[in-house]
Amino acid sequence: MDYSNFDTADFVTDDSFVAWVKYGENAAHWESIARNFPGQRAAILQARAIILAASQLPAFGLKENVDAAIWQNIRESMDAPPQPVRRLRPWYMAAAAVLMALVATTIMWYTMHKPDHSAYHELVAKAETAKNTFVESINKGRKPETVSLPDGSSVVLQPGARISYSTCLTGKCHRQVYLSGAAFFEVKRNIEPFVVYANEMVINVLGTSFMVRAYDEDTLVSVAVKTGKIAISIQPKANDARANLSANQQAILKRSTHALDVLPMSVAGSAQPTITELYSFVFADAPADSVLTLLEKAYGVHISYDKNLMAGCRLTASLDDEPLKEKLKLICQALEANCTIDGNEITITTKGCH
Repeated sequence: MDYSNFDTADFVTDDSFVAWVKYGENAAHWESIARNFPGQRAAILQARAIILAASQLPAFGLKENVDAAIWQNIRESMDAPPQPVRRLRPWYMAAAAVLMALVATTIMWYTMHKPDHSAYHELVAKAETAKNTFVESINKGRKPETVSLPDGSSVVLQPGARISYSTCLTGKCHRQVYLSGAAFFEVKRNIEPFVVYANEMVINVLGTSFMVRAYDEDTLVSVAVKTGKIAISIQPKANDARANLSANQQAILKRSTHALDVLPMSVAGSAQPTITELYSFVFADAPADSVLTLLEKAYGVHISYDKNLMAGCRLTASLDDEPLKEKLKLICQALEANCTIDGNEITITTKGCH
């Protein structure tokens, strides 16, 4: 079933979803849906809140068969063609009004009172001081968004993900980033370590690229290394679980027990998080147009250029270890072009290739 177009009402009226929320049935299936459709997280959480709230309220004096009839009517009305307007009996109207009020109130409450006591918020609150303030970037869209950090590193945020980072990632400030959600990091090499805090997982790097998945509601935290090496530790330090990962390795942390498993990237099980596709930026006589299209897809940016002038341009380069800005700099040098960057809008001007 395609859940990409589901809204809150669809989840609330899905029997399997309701059984998961109320009784924990098909947990692996629905946890997989939540991971694979990050754009639906808000609808899933709102639907959960509505179902849990409804299950704790009295039945307003309605008999079980009447309550079932109301839900059946809602399901049928969502798929049925428009019908002539007819008058409803008073008790039916009252029941429907109560149900709609419950749904609206619960959604409003959830929207206005989203919890701010998650692991992510607690970590940021402890780290932020008067001398070390943080900036937060949130991807509220449905496509990946790239955030360029002050030190030259880049982070590709998946939908719903957020990061907080120091306003001075160079000089006297430590290179520390706090993550909630899924993001791909490309870290610029520097003698100062770069540290990512992802729930209970702490990732130390010098210069590398890797994917992290750390949703607050998930039971697992994962990291997959594309290039370079990273060192992992656990916080709070309840045990001595540590791991060093190299390219094409992934680590899975079970948050409840702090158990840490290191696996090759080729290993994938139903109980493990799905690793977001990792793109290759090694080009051998590749058309410049295809290179720029890949950059747009991987980083969620828009690149403007003259396709006619760029038609004869080709590129041979290995750019896997480079953050986005450095990739663009090297590409434009190779093509003898000029490049300007304004947020996620990139403009390349050239006289063409000969």
